[in-house]
Amino acid sequence: MIALMINKIALVGLGYIGKVHLKLLNDHPNWDLVGLYDTNTKLCKDLAAQYNVKAFSSLQETIDNAEVLDIATPSSTHFEIAKTAMINGRHVFIENPVTTTIKEAKQLQNYISESAVCFQVGHVELFNPAFIAAKPYLTDPKFIEVHRLAQYNNRGTDVSVVLDLMLHDIELILSIVKANVKRISVSGCKLVSKTPDIVNAHIEFENGCVANVTTNRMAFKSTRKFRVFTQDHFVSINLLDKITDVIKLQNAPQNSRNLIIDPGNGLPKKEVIFEHPIILPTNAINEELNALHKSINSNKKAIIGIEESLRALELASEIEEKLKL
Repeated sequence: MIALMINKIALVGLGYIGKVHLKLLNDHPNWDLVGLYDTNTKLCKDLAAQYNVKAFSSLQETIDNAEVLDIATPSSTHFEIAKTAMINGRHVFIENPVTTTIKEAKQLQNYISESAVCFQVGHVELFNPAFIAAKPYLTDPKFIEVHRLAQYNNRGTDVSVVLDLMLHDIELILSIVKANVKRISVSGCKLVSKTPDIVNAHIEFENGCVANVTTNRMAFKSTRKFRVFTQDHFVSINLLDKITDVIKLQNAPQNSRNLIIDPGNGLPKKEVIFEHPIILPTNAINEELNALHKSINSNKKAIIGIEESLRALELASEIEEKLKL
């Protein structure tokens, strides 16, 4: 029954990620894309004509004609647009980061409570099929190593690389480490932006897990690798190419034909087993939009809401503060 319900949605923001949302919304069976709004009037009219939808002339006109607002504008504008939408009783999907400050995020939290709307944040990597395939193996992680490298793009440089890119990996880490942060050490530098372009964060958790995260938006080649070590598994997740490999270590039986590691010193030999989880051919942003539609029409809390986003933003803000020392 839910899948048959159609909701009127309007897209605000037509930059790189906005254009991705535009194509998906236009093709989606459960969304009625009623129109677009962007402060770049020509771009808005051109894309509206291309997709045969209305080009709205103001944010208020956009809100008046929609049930749901999909916000894909620069991060610094998120707070005011989302606040206005919720004051008018509209459901909201908002791209990451939810806001650029903790204060604004907490204010939005209050608006969500008062308006009783569905509010979902675009934590896209949580919907990455390679990460989803890996999740059964990620219980009780001991060490996490992350490398996220991107070629320079002035999109997103209104914030530091921490909020622009590292936040995605912070969200993944917090989704699998069930403990509070104990200690953080950070290093980074500016290269071409007004804010840091390369940052390394060493995060220690109270349960002993350690995460070492390196983010660089000045690389020559894009990389998004997320590696997790547990007591029994090494899980390698290639978020960019959608590949997950699992290496399992267990005590070696007699006459095993698998690769054997002999640690010596009287320790038991370990058998190495390689597993390759099935990666479903899904589009992460489309899955986000599916989840939003389901939440709205079942009157349930968004699968990724303000609480999860606020926790990630708080850790990202702490990392940024340490960069200033």
